Amino acid sequence: MDIGKRFDQVANEYDTPDKFERSKIIIENILNKVPVNKSFKVLDIGAGTGTLDIILSPFVKEIVALDLSEGMLNVFKKKIKEHEIRNIRIYKKDIFRDSFHEKDFDLIITAMTFHHLDDPADALDHLKGYLKKGGYIAVADLYKEDGSFHSDNTDVKHFGFDENDIKRWLEKTGLEKIDYRIVHSIVKERGGKKKEYPVFLIIAIKR
Repeated sequence: MDIGKRFDQVANEYDTPDKFERSKIIIENILNKVPVNKSFKVLDIGAGTGTLDIILSPFVKEIVALDLSEGMLNVFKKKIKEHEIRNIRIYKKDIFRDSFHEKDFDLIITAMTFHHLDDPADALDHLKGYLKKGGYIAVADLYKEDGSFHSDNTDVKHFGFDENDIKRWLEKTGLEKIDYRIVHSIVKERGGKKKEYPVFLIIAIKR
């Protein structure tokens, strides 16, 4: 089963208060470090149920959201309708395998997606091609963990990333770091105890 179909199975139960809080914190940090304005065109990779985009949409001109899961995007579409949002467009597409016709984005965002990719540095380099000169990219994902975050690691390619991983990404792509920090911590119960899994946010610019 491919990853899109796996997420189809959990789409209707995916949204939880803690995921909303995480998305809110990520967007707040992006808004603090990136000069976002109403002229910005944004690309979201692995948009899922669209929590990040719903929060970001009032601050930008337009958001183009991509995901592999029909089920997740159906939930996203319901939110757009409920909130009467008119500046988000949704596509079921794998930007790393299929060409996408739009370019020159001011900002690319992606959250909790890179640990599912074979080569995050190559992925980041690929996404760089969709940024305009002076555009920004913001990647949020798990800090290095012991493999216990997911109950099923079938589609997990990396158990998080540390600062050395991110340094290699930036060296390979030529993107310039604007900010890097731990912005959130996901708490799960493992072995009868609460365990914290930090989430980092790296923001870089295409000079």
